[in-house]
Amino acid sequence: MLLHHVKADPSGNITIFVLDDVAESAKKTVNAALLREDRTAEQVGCYRRDGTDLYVAMMGGEFCGNASRSAAAYALQQSGHTEGMFRVHCTGCPVPLKARAAKLAEGIYNASIELPLPLSLTRETIRLKNAVHEVFHVVLPGIDHYIFLTDDLDGLDKEGWWHALQSHVRTGQEPEAYGLILYEERTSRMVPAVYVTATGTLYWENSCGSGSAALAAALGCRDGKSFRKQLLEPGGPIDITADVSDGRLSAIGIGGPVTLFPPKTTDL
Repeated sequence: MLLHHVKADPSGNITIFVLDDVAESAKKTVNAALLREDRTAEQVGCYRRDGTDLYVAMMGGEFCGNASRSAAAYALQQSGHTEGMFRVHCTGCPVPLKARAAKLAEGIYNASIELPLPLSLTRETIRLKNAVHEVFHVVLPGIDHYIFLTDDLDGLDKEGWWHALQSHVRTGQEPEAYGLILYEERTSRMVPAVYVTATGTLYWENSCGSGSAALAAALGCRDGKSFRKQLLEPGGPIDITADVSDGRLSAIGIGGPVTLFPPKTTDL
């Protein structure tokens, strides 16, 4: 099987886009092979373009905000223009999303996307080492995120937190994908982990678009006001926005730099 693919780096959440059709039965094999070939990559999806409509099919069927905005950057590069608006259709999300991209330099783009509002946003408790902690549970189309606000990000037992979360989630039915977002508010630092159920893969990601959007939603709802800020994630910055109108969350979005690499071909 000859695969044509391109690599995108949205704030460190490195994504491989396969430019060929991949049968559903082959997706798990293709996903594993490309991640073995490129150890810097964190996720794989298929990309297709039809005018200004872009189609992103993640290999695990999950939703990914960073892949969605990276698709807009790649479409702009292919168009030869310096800026453009696109509609991104991504697995796990029932509606197309508005994305904007602008060229910053050769191979480097600023790409932002408006994400769907949460299907639900609640507070839950998780037990870790005989202590009970409150988290925000934000359900987005295609992925759930659990957000813990901490005063000491460096002092957290991150693996312990992940295992506690997974035990908590597995008391019910596992969603298609779910993430743990650890956030230190005084420094705006965020550490994300994402698990994709279909592929059985866990990544402590360099950045997470949907997790960033979930955090924007949680903070907007908690504070009851609109805001814009930059998150400092392990792989680089991501800008987040939350619009609140009449005390209700009305929009969330993410943005930031995307670097595109020359296309490659792999023979599996």
